[in-house]
Amino acid sequence: MLRISCAILFLLSSSVFAEEKKEEHAKSESHLVEKPARNSSRDVKLPRALVHQLEVEYHEFLKKTELAQKEEIKRQFLNISVDLTQKHPVALHEEARIVTPLGGGVVDLNDFVTPLRGAFQAKLTARKEDGSEPDDLRVFYVSNAKKRVLGGEEYGAGCNKFMEITSFYKKNLNKNGFELYTADQRYLSVLGGTFVAVHFEKEALYVASMTFMDSRYPDVLCE
Repeated sequence: MLRISCAILFLLSSSVFAEEKKEEHAKSESHLVEKPARNSSRDVKLPRALVHQLEVEYHEFLKKTELAQKEEIKRQFLNISVDLTQKHPVALHEEARIVTPLGGGVVDLNDFVTPLRGAFQAKLTARKEDGSEPDDLRVFYVSNAKKRVLGGEEYGAGCNKFMEITSFYKKNLNKNGFELYTADQRYLSVLGGTFVAVHFEKEALYVASMTFMDSRYPDVLCE
């Protein structure tokens, strides 16, 4: 009887803890000021090699679903946004959720990041128009940040290089966010470039992109 009571008590306490965490998460997001991206991603050009890779992989996906695609690939857009938060009010002018037009946009971090030394977190989210977040979402990063050595550590992936960062996205960028530092514009060497979110379905290839730049520091970026 005692064991059963303890088990029930444990389940109840776990449930309460989970609800409290949900409430904390909701509260932490409710105070974010919603800001629009400066431009849409319409003029952002992705590397041809990445576009070709995605098209080939999408054709392979259709073959596995027994839907051979002979016509042009149908594309649909995802909604993509980024939450910028901080533990101490130094690095950001204010905590914000930056939203883009459907399909993505360009974010000038000059509008959000202060010149003071501090840290902030960036959390990236991509969803379908109905608000659902695809389980098999893949994310790629196209770097536009020059390689730099700061404090003995290398920052920036280099110009026009791209890589898949799906695992990193799921563990960091889409959870509590990735911590970034403003000293020597380290944040720009990490974010500078374009994040591409991709999702395969039978009906269409879903895609969105978010590009980060900072108009104050063009020398940190490739172009």
